Amino acid sequence: MKKSKKLLVIGSAALLLASVFALNACNKSEKASADGKQPVTLSFRTWNPGADETWDKVMAAWDAKNTGIKVELQQIAYTDHVQTLKVMVASGEGPDLFGVQTGAIMKEFQEFTVDVAPKAAQAWGPAWESKFLPVFMDMVKGNLDSYYGLPLGAGAAGYIWANMSYFDKYGLKIPTNYNELLAVTKTFRANGELPLMLGAKDDWINIDTFINIAGDVNPAKLYSAFEGQTPFTDPDIVQAFTIWKSLFDNGIVQDGALGINVYNDSTTIWETEKLAPMIANGSWVTGSLDTFGVGESYEVFTIDWNNDGKPAPVAPNVDVVVCLSKESKHPDEAWQFYEWFMTEGAKILIDTVFAYLPVQSDHVVDLSAFSENAQGDINEVIRIMQDRAYGYREITYPRLKQTLADQLKAIALGESTPQRAAEIVETASKAERR
Repeated sequence: MKKSKKLLVIGSAALLLASVFALNACNKSEKASADGKQPVTLSFRTWNPGADETWDKVMAAWDAKNTGIKVELQQIAYTDHVQTLKVMVASGEGPDLFGVQTGAIMKEFQEFTVDVAPKAAQAWGPAWESKFLPVFMDMVKGNLDSYYGLPLGAGAAGYIWANMSYFDKYGLKIPTNYNELLAVTKTFRANGELPLMLGAKDDWINIDTFINIAGDVNPAKLYSAFEGQTPFTDPDIVQAFTIWKSLFDNGIVQDGALGINVYNDSTTIWETEKLAPMIANGSWVTGSLDTFGVGESYEVFTIDWNNDGKPAPVAPNVDVVVCLSKESKHPDEAWQFYEWFMTEGAKILIDTVFAYLPVQSDHVVDLSAFSENAQGDINEVIRIMQDRAYGYREITYPRLKQTLADQLKAIALGESTPQRAAEIVETASKAERR
């Protein structure tokens, strides 16, 4: 049965986001729980929230509750996580909790995950869904029959980050459109510097970038194409493929971009080694600005890809959807931790390191612990998201998503043309069940 996909996010969602912000300047020992039960160790497998010290802050708060339940984080690079998780959960050897993205992967893992709606209603009351912002709950549910996970936090794709020391060194301004971006990267290259870093070995950043480009050219047609209502061979979408091709042909992204991933290849070059002036990445960079950017100046921006005077929108997403495994040997303990982690634990991740944008309707964030530079960038990330968030980041249809990813790489390698890629993606789109 064909179900229409609700377009997210427009004006009302921006207001919802605005309402949650007040922008102000393992314990290794195992103890028996209070009811005398033997201690239980749960496993949680995901690709973030990032550094070990971040997770330690969550665990310190959880351990203080003296529940007798320990949680071991298995943090794995996203690509490796996705490739191996399905085999693990299908064999019954998987983690008790695991993270996924919304969209296609959520559908793939539905059969292995617990429907959390009944438990949430029992724990938080019949109006439990109102604990979370509706726009992100819509993303989690998608076209599924219930909630097979809950949102830990939110983010948005389509941003570019700049290390201002490079711009200051060569007297350059932050580019606002494609022509200015091309001129800036030519200046950097002429002086032996890297251009825009793109970890194009990862499909997700390629799709993020393409959605950003196509969303600038014609966002309505892009999301209509995802739903099979507009052909991918439409001239506006072919134009987006053409702009994507030019990033490689014109040297806007670094040579050999397809050989490195985002985490931790391109991020190490940009964050740790500080060898690049720009990187394509999402809003989630804000969480680590005060780790790698102490004493330096960074700015976040977006690009008007088709030079029409209108900057590209950004695509919001849930980051991460946390699921409970049906195969968990400790389902009661897993829910006990889950109930706390998806509410109080999530707030710790945001308030201490700003790992995500908040998704809880009652969460007011205090940024006073962050540096002035980080506060400025967080404010700008939020302003852009409030002003120009449109659509959604995660494509629901597996075959369509993978074909798009494959064709973006083929275009970048010169093995396909924008028109031919559009035809191949359209064929996959027609074969997709909606």
